[in-house]
Amino acid sequence: MNPDDRQGEPDAGERQAHARIAAKLARLVRPDAVAVPHPYLSRYLAHHAAIGGTLDDRHVPPGLLPWITGDGVRGLLGLRQTHRPDRAWLAAWAAVEPYVQDADLPSRCSSLHLAYTALRFPGTPRRSLPPEAAEFAGSRLCVLWSQWAPPSNVLATLRRRSLSLATAEGPDGAVLLAVGDESGGVELIDTATGAPVGDRIPAHDGAVRCLSFVPGSGDGGVLVSGSADGTVRVWDTHRWMLLNQLPLGGCTWPSGVTGYRDDAGALTVAAVDGNGAVRLWNDHSEEHHLADVSAHPSDGAAFALTLADGPGGRRLLVVAGRTLGIRDLADHRILHEHPVGVPVRSLTDTTVPGRVATGHSDGSITVWDTVSGPRATLPGEGEPVTALAALQVGGRHLLAAAGSGSAIRLWDIGAEQRTGQLTGHTDRVTALHTVSVDGAVQLASTARDNTVRLWDASALHHALEGTDTAPAAVAAAITPDSGAPSRLAVSYATAQAQVWDTHSGTATGTFGSDPQHPPLALAWAPEHQGRRMLLWAASDHSIRSWDPQRGTAADTLLRGHSLPVRVLASTLACDGRRLAVSGDEVTVRLWDLDSGLPLQRWRHHYRVRTVAAASDGVSTDWFASGSTDGKVRLWDARDGTPRHVFYCRQGIINAVAISVSPSPLPPFLASGGDNGTVRLWDLSTRTPIGEPLRGHTDAVEALATWTTSAGTARSYVASSARDGIIRFWEAATSRCVLQLATGSPVHTLSAHVSDESTGKVVLAMAGEAGVAVLELDLEDLSPTS
Repeated sequence: MNPDDRQGEPDAGERQAHARIAAKLARLVRPDAVAVPHPYLSRYLAHHAAIGGTLDDRHVPPGLLPWITGDGVRGLLGLRQTHRPDRAWLAAWAAVEPYVQDADLPSRCSSLHLAYTALRFPGTPRRSLPPEAAEFAGSRLCVLWSQWAPPSNVLATLRRRSLSLATAEGPDGAVLLAVGDESGGVELIDTATGAPVGDRIPAHDGAVRCLSFVPGSGDGGVLVSGSADGTVRVWDTHRWMLLNQLPLGGCTWPSGVTGYRDDAGALTVAAVDGNGAVRLWNDHSEEHHLADVSAHPSDGAAFALTLADGPGGRRLLVVAGRTLGIRDLADHRILHEHPVGVPVRSLTDTTVPGRVATGHSDGSITVWDTVSGPRATLPGEGEPVTALAALQVGGRHLLAAAGSGSAIRLWDIGAEQRTGQLTGHTDRVTALHTVSVDGAVQLASTARDNTVRLWDASALHHALEGTDTAPAAVAAAITPDSGAPSRLAVSYATAQAQVWDTHSGTATGTFGSDPQHPPLALAWAPEHQGRRMLLWAASDHSIRSWDPQRGTAADTLLRGHSLPVRVLASTLACDGRRLAVSGDEVTVRLWDLDSGLPLQRWRHHYRVRTVAAASDGVSTDWFASGSTDGKVRLWDARDGTPRHVFYCRQGIINAVAISVSPSPLPPFLASGGDNGTVRLWDLSTRTPIGEPLRGHTDAVEALATWTTSAGTARSYVASSARDGIIRFWEAATSRCVLQLATGSPVHTLSAHVSDESTGKVVLAMAGEAGVAVLELDLEDLSPTS
């Protein structure tokens, strides 16, 4: 029985049949993920198990997951199903599935292995892990220790930043999410599986700023899109054909679009443009100029519109500008008009009949009665409310609001107070929309982190109850394992900073005294007299130290910075131990750690984002800094002027790393920028090495380099980006040898070779999802010389 042939909901007999099929097919799956399964297994086994009600790790064995090509496990499993022990492997695969669609087998296996170990055994050191977690066939890593919780509600990852959302209906009745992006395209995502539906539609020549879906009467519906190219377009959602193009005329673009059908089923499209003109188009594309809305004195282009239900079931068109105008859709006459005190940036209907809500430029939200006017004003936090959506949870009427931050704030309309927030996005939220999935209303969101997320009832209740989540890691640094126990220092966003023994998984000390102001930067100083000190940036902008052997503060205290310190880089230079420091100032300071004296103060024209330090220990020291002007400066420790300036053409430079170990390459510098590329630079000739390393879909935020000498010396670069992927590159060939899906951005990386004979490397990573320490073996993935 092919599950694709099934129609309607299965009865008990059909469920039992599918359960038996899944049980028999599961016996054919090899435990080794390297073994290629039969195509039928990879395409249909999970589907059979889902229909049969036996979707668990026994019926869909872990060895099959990296090969699955049919329906997404995330959609079959449902979001946020991470706590059932019989689904631990499935939940782990669901967490990374959106990130590994095009990855090779080692990358898929490694990503699954990390997610399973992190979710199933948080805080457990490798020596205490069961065999299936300690090793996974096909994976190129083992997890030494982790407190990493990848998000479970990412519906899809995108390659372009999205600006608008709407639901849509597919030809088979599937509920789709339409996503409009800044490059003029519309992508369609199946809300059940997270899979793309068809190819991306090149809908416009400018950013798709607004979308609206109008249901049909038995023949599907239409999607209305408004773009910065000055057009409104109407699309058939069954055939995805362009039905109409409605030019606005003049130098303007739509601020809002919507559509509706009259009692006879005829379609009308409505739009308001940046000049306040409200237009209607009927089925025959005949235009009717409905009104000119007055602009608010504080913002001449702030307009919005939406549909709402009025008293007695009357359908209303609500338009916001200087006033909030309520119009009857039957005869287009204005029924009520209410003054608006602050410019409107967003507008939505609510789940309370006769109420609409506006989000304003000062961060406030106003709830309006369509007849009597403003009912409540919800205070804001200063950032404009650019996205609003209304939903009902547990009998409570809620508003979800987003602005310039990454959090989604929840407001209770009845109680007129903020009730919680949804966190998980790692960049500014750009659009919100409610969507019904399997009869349950969920909140869809998208952000500049290029993810689309669904927040189900569990996530919403979690936010309303204010349950704390695991703290994010601000920074982390690991000591090289040179015979002594390896230690990991972690600074958390909302908890005490700690030092962990990475082999035993136990906390060996705490440092810092103010959890409200966690250290923003950490670094281990080079060994001195057999001891290694931890250096950390205190809230008073000084650099302090902590002794891991004694578990107490040490003597080092460096002062001189007047603004927060965000980056530290230490090295054992040719004539002593050195520390480069920078933060929100436009300078880099170089310190002598042995004497505690300042050596240099290197000035920039723009804010410094990153520093790196390295030495060959014989004749040359390297100190580099990257800033928001897109340049990397190489400094001489004896001089106050740059030794060289690299013009990187990568946007803002967020990360630099230096490799000086002997290898086929000369000493080189790696730079990572906002355009998602990594560039390598020969430090001898000051010229690029090869072409930029491409593959990330968002800004690169951290880099690490190392060189192995097992057999053939090879240099590697690890790059992490906001796209939730760490990429590992062989520097000499510019080849990406492994992609590791972390599911959440990693902001700091540190690495060192743990076994010279095998080339294995220990990598520490930290970000919003926590912290993890991995041992990787990349040697077999690199081409032989």
